[in-house]
Amino acid sequence: MSSLPPTSLIRALIRPLVSWCMHHGVRSAQVEELIREAFVQAAENEIRNAQGAFSISKVSVMTGLHRSEVSRLLSGESSDRGQHDILNRVIGLWSTSKSYRTSDGAPKPLTHEGLGSEFAVLVAKVSKEVTHYPILFELERIGAIEYHGNLVRLVTQEYTPQGDVDYGLELLSADTADLTAAIESNLVKKHPEQSLHLRTSFDNINPQELPGIRRWILQRGAEFQLIVRDYLSKFDRDTSGEVATSAPPEERARVTVTAFSYAEPVETAKIIMPKKRGRKKCER
Repeated sequence: MSSLPPTSLIRALIRPLVSWCMHHGVRSAQVEELIREAFVQAAENEIRNAQGAFSISKVSVMTGLHRSEVSRLLSGESSDRGQHDILNRVIGLWSTSKSYRTSDGAPKPLTHEGLGSEFAVLVAKVSKEVTHYPILFELERIGAIEYHGNLVRLVTQEYTPQGDVDYGLELLSADTADLTAAIESNLVKKHPEQSLHLRTSFDNINPQELPGIRRWILQRGAEFQLIVRDYLSKFDRDTSGEVATSAPPEERARVTVTAFSYAEPVETAKIIMPKKRGRKKCER
C-alpha cells in the first residue's frame, strides 16, 4: 500500500482555507496562531486518550513548540461539545433502536416522569453524567419533542440547531477530518472497498431557481440520511440490542456518512483597472 505525501494533503487542505482568509481579510499571523493552538489541543487529546500523565514537556516534544509557548496556548478556553453529542445520541437511539420504535417503524412515545421513566432509561443508556430533565428541556426548546399527557413524542429525527455557531463549527471540524481520512484512504487504497466520495456541480443555473433547489436537495438529503441511519442501526450494538460474538466489546468500528450542499449565485470578479501614475506638469 503506497502512502500519500503529507505535504500534498496539507497543501490541498490549506488552499481553500487561505482563499477563505483572503476573502474575509484574515492575516497569516492570525492563522499561524490558530494552527499552534490546534497542535497543542491535538497533542493534549492524544495524551488524554492514551491515559498518560499530562505534562507541558510532552506536548512540547509532540508539537515542536517551546514549553513557554505551550503553556501560553493551554491557558485558553477549550470548547465543550458534550451536550451536543448527548442530544445527537439520544435522538439517534430513540429513532433507530428497535426498543424505541412502533410496529410501523416510527419513534415510540415514551413516559418521562421520574427517574424510572422510559425516557430517563433512554438517556441513561447514552450518558451517566446527566439526568434526563435537562435533556427534556433542551429537546423541547429546539422543537424536537411534544408532550401528550404523561408521554413525550419525538417529532424530529435530526439535531442541527441553526444559529449555534459553536456547534456548527464543531461539525465543520469533524466533517473535514472524516472527509480527509476518506479521501486519503481511497487514494492509497487502504481498504478493498472504497469510501463514498461523490460530487455534483452545475455552474450556469438561473439564480432565481436557487430557493427551490435548496429545498429539494434538503428534503432528498434528509430522506437519504434516514435510509442510512435505519441500515446502520442494524449493526450498532447500542441500537440493535445484539452483542457481537466474534469480537470483544472493547473492539469497535465507526461509520460516518455526512452530506452537505451549497448553492449561491456566482460572483463576478471585480476588475480593478490600474491607475496612471505620473507627475502633473507644473503650470507656469
